[in-house]
Amino acid sequence: MPKAEGFSLRRRLFIRLLGVLAILTAGLFLFISAYAQRAADAAFDRLLMASALSISDTVRVEDGRFSVDLPYSSLGILAQARRDRVFYRITAPDGELVTGYHDLPVAPARTGVAGAAGSDPATRFENASFRGMPVRIAVLKRFAAQPELGGWVTIAVAQTREERGALARDILANAFLPIAFTVVAAGGLIWFGVRQALAPLGSLERMIRERQPHDFSPIAMPPPQEVSQLVQAINQLMARLQSNLDTMQTFLADAAHQIRTPLASLRLQAELAIDEDDPDALHRIAQRVHRNAVEASQLTSQLLNHAMVIHRSEALKPEDVDLGALLEQVFQRARAVAGDTAIRLDIDRAAEPATVPGDAISLREALTNLLDNAVKYAGPSGPIDLTLTPRPDERGLRVEIADRGPGVPDDEKRRVLERFGRGSSAAGVAGSGLGLAIVSSVVEAHGAAFALLDRPGGGLVARIDFPEVGGGPPAGGGGAARALLPLLVLCALLWSPWAQAAQLLTYPAPGGERERLRIHSATDRQAIEPLVLDFQQLRPDVTIEYKDMDTADLYAEAVAAPAKGGAAETPDLLISSASDLQVKLVNDGFTQPHRSALTDALPDWANWRDEAFGFTFEPAVIAYNRDLLPDAEVPRTRPALIRLLRDDPVRFGRRVATYDTATSGIGYLLASHDALLFGQYWQLVAVMGNAQARLACCSGDILDMVERGEVLIAYNVLGSYARARAAAGAPIGIVVPEDYTLVISRVAVIPRTAPRPQLAGAFIDYLLSPRGQEVVADRSALYAISSGIKREASASGLRSSTAAPLHPIALSPALLVFLDRLKRERFLQQWQSAILLP
Repeated sequence: MPKAEGFSLRRRLFIRLLGVLAILTAGLFLFISAYAQRAADAAFDRLLMASALSISDTVRVEDGRFSVDLPYSSLGILAQARRDRVFYRITAPDGELVTGYHDLPVAPARTGVAGAAGSDPATRFENASFRGMPVRIAVLKRFAAQPELGGWVTIAVAQTREERGALARDILANAFLPIAFTVVAAGGLIWFGVRQALAPLGSLERMIRERQPHDFSPIAMPPPQEVSQLVQAINQLMARLQSNLDTMQTFLADAAHQIRTPLASLRLQAELAIDEDDPDALHRIAQRVHRNAVEASQLTSQLLNHAMVIHRSEALKPEDVDLGALLEQVFQRARAVAGDTAIRLDIDRAAEPATVPGDAISLREALTNLLDNAVKYAGPSGPIDLTLTPRPDERGLRVEIADRGPGVPDDEKRRVLERFGRGSSAAGVAGSGLGLAIVSSVVEAHGAAFALLDRPGGGLVARIDFPEVGGGPPAGGGGAARALLPLLVLCALLWSPWAQAAQLLTYPAPGGERERLRIHSATDRQAIEPLVLDFQQLRPDVTIEYKDMDTADLYAEAVAAPAKGGAAETPDLLISSASDLQVKLVNDGFTQPHRSALTDALPDWANWRDEAFGFTFEPAVIAYNRDLLPDAEVPRTRPALIRLLRDDPVRFGRRVATYDTATSGIGYLLASHDALLFGQYWQLVAVMGNAQARLACCSGDILDMVERGEVLIAYNVLGSYARARAAAGAPIGIVVPEDYTLVISRVAVIPRTAPRPQLAGAFIDYLLSPRGQEVVADRSALYAISSGIKREASASGLRSSTAAPLHPIALSPALLVFLDRLKRERFLQQWQSAILLP
């Protein structure tokens, strides 16, 4: 059935003409979409296969087992797709895991896929789902053998599909855009043609629109052949409208007659009274005049009230109405005019507060009509009960007016709710038949239910059921209890043995706590505290809990958090200088994204997937004791450091320090990148081993040894900590290596289980904001990453103060290479054999 406002003939014709064009366009869209997906898969499949091939070149059999030395380029290739996660799995011929993700799904190869030794390796691509993410997997077979051991090693490299999807969408948009423009242009031309073809219908439309409101005569204009039947139907409709108008006028006449009759009677009685001299007859005439005047007044009042109720219902603006107080008003008014009829009011205290949204005037009119009807028709046959109670079995309020009158037969209960509708029990009782119609209109406007029911023992019950409304606040001191709750929780945390054992630092909200942010970080308190306190100046309603951890424990806790579920210690934010571990958290799906204008402004290398954000720019430097080692002897490059240690091993014996890569996450990260960039790295490790280098897990321990003079030189120490010691007066000098300088960034991520990710995102935005970066550069002893900060301790200041090439360690899946179990074991074994003398 067409809508009431009709439809456009032009539009329907336009749609028909465009139907074939739309189908053709949809077919082209599907074809190009499929082509774009195939093209994107082909491009990225080459990267996947190149990664798998680079891994296959390192497959070996060593000490009776299969081994792989994962090359850095294998995942570095895939890091070109900046938003994709990367997974891999290498399995031995018997299916045993060599290294990688043990649960990466790889379908078994079809029979005959792998050939004999020396044949081309079998390759295939698969689509799968891994950890809730769609992935594309390249599977490569590589044959490896020794005299007693051999077989096909399966290499599977997987990549998520974000970048593929983006490339496919880009291809689709560029290919489909000209088609879309063509379709739009064709549509415009077709629409113009349709309008011109249907122009004769405009004349017919104007003729109909320009008609006078009461002109229902047939259309005399000869219509176009195509719409002749439509014009005939319009003419028939006009005839029916004329008939309806006549019916409405008849109704108005009937309504007028209802008033005219008592008025005519009044006039007749008044004329009789003029010529009547008998006092008794005059008294009887006066009684009839009074009765007719009352009927006319009631009828007029009811008609006006009915019109008023309809108007207020259409423009209803609900306000809170106290039903109890309203019933008291109606009760007091009715009792004053009820005569001998007893009226009883009963308000159930369980119904309080008896508040409903609505219009008090309309509700008062409806209740007044119900009570007046009960008094009029029940009379002195028994008391009238007016009650307010809660609705049984569901929430809401119920109002009932019960009498002991003749009631209303079941077959008449619907009719008496209509205008001028009266039941058989109303015979001989003056009335207009509008009272219950008024009640029905008011109840419907308020979303309530109205029913007329037979009263047990005789009589009628008029019942109104109001729907449930929102409850108010609980009584009592709930507000005060809620205000004290955060303070009680804070006291419990501060005094509990668990809180003391966890060594949490709590920074109370200076303006009264409304929110709480929990940060787990591998950053010294002295470096992070200025940032925490300054953030609270912007957000004085936030209490911050800070837990200082080492990088390995922070990573392990983040991985274990989803399995614990709902733990009280779940952090909202993780900050670590071990960017490789933070990247692995993101890659393995343990974090969640956050995006803002500030994160978008980060350099590409410092933002991965909008989930890992670097906010500092900290160089790895050579630190030395200024009092014990003259500046002229301080090495400025790594080759110079090698020569210094090699030429004077006695002087520097036990007086060189660096990180223990086996226990220090940042030490392992710097050492692995040194091995990639510096061709003489293993020679450097060997000369430090000959000098019996002292190893430590943390920057603070290394700098303590330099400050006390126990060591003369410390290699690869974080420049931020060394700079803070020097600023505090320690005799520590700093050299930024001139051959190249590695730069790390402290990385913030939001755990997937974070209870307050929005607040954690606000803290990240603060760290990246100009204000936060100024605090980083001026007060935290760290280096600011923002190019807009021109302080000494900033990326800009560092670049202007040294000619050394700066190599920031980029946040990308390439960092996962050195976290591979076999790669790490091999690297640490080689490092320890070089630096630890037997």
